[in-house]
Amino acid sequence: MSDHKECRILIAMDPGEEELKPEAAALRELRYWAGKVKPKLEAVHVLRGSDRDPRFNQEYTRAFDSLNRSVKEMELGVPVHSKVIWDHDDLIEDPVGVLIKRAQEFQASMILVTSHGRRWLSRLVMGSFAEKLLMDSPVPVLFFGNLPDPKDSFRRVMFATDFSDYSKKAYELFLKQVAPLEPEVLVYHVAEYPNMITGMSLTGVGAYLPETYWKVMRESLISEGEVWVRMAKRAGIRARTILEDGVGDVGTSIQRAASGERVSLIGMATMRNDFQKLVLGSITKRIARSPTHSVWILGPKGIEAIEASKGPSHRSFESRP
Repeated sequence: MSDHKECRILIAMDPGEEELKPEAAALRELRYWAGKVKPKLEAVHVLRGSDRDPRFNQEYTRAFDSLNRSVKEMELGVPVHSKVIWDHDDLIEDPVGVLIKRAQEFQASMILVTSHGRRWLSRLVMGSFAEKLLMDSPVPVLFFGNLPDPKDSFRRVMFATDFSDYSKKAYELFLKQVAPLEPEVLVYHVAEYPNMITGMSLTGVGAYLPETYWKVMRESLISEGEVWVRMAKRAGIRARTILEDGVGDVGTSIQRAASGERVSLIGMATMRNDFQKLVLGSITKRIARSPTHSVWILGPKGIEAIEASKGPSHRSFESRP
């Protein structure tokens, strides 16, 4: 698209934490992504401290050197700018706020977190850092996974949706950002059918709906899925819909389908009212802890940013000539 000249990705890193460093498989995925997208990358480490501390200059230099070494070890094949940001204690800023402020200054398309180990994500998903990052980020947050088979690198990706308007807005952005990878997109929806009408009949007894109602409802969902497939095709992307009847936990259903289809990336969206369920519930815990899937999430601030501006602030992942 002519109105998007370059992709910019902010990589959140903490070189002092060994388990936050990307594993070999995640690095392979990141290198593949960088090779296809040709983004402008900036690796950022937020250093907390006060310039009144006599050790501050030494700690700053050590952090910058460590970040540079970590960036070089990644060997992404594209230039990566290293930046250590001093989070002034006296300004009472938090690391997430500093990171998001830098993402806005950098005009980032995405914030990337490179580690995806089970132990780390167990703490991340339940911790305040992830919650605040996903709540406040005006751009998608991508957690890179460890797809074991390099032949499957982004050959097929999935977008899990409830077919809501906000999910559709996120899906449009998702399509723009994965387009350079030339994947097949699977639009995944779990259809949950209630057993009876909400409320009571004239007799005061729960009224069961006729079988034809469920047939019409499913046909409606199939029709909606076809709309989403056409959206992908207009973006030059192959797509198909997977519609499953709700059985048990939705997160388990998504993970099972992603594994069965050999999906390497799962995209999803959430709004504020659903955030507690997303972060603390089984859906994100099951999906985000999976070591074999990268996870792309657009939170409520990202949805608001899309609604406020139809695109100029959201750069697509188009390779530069």
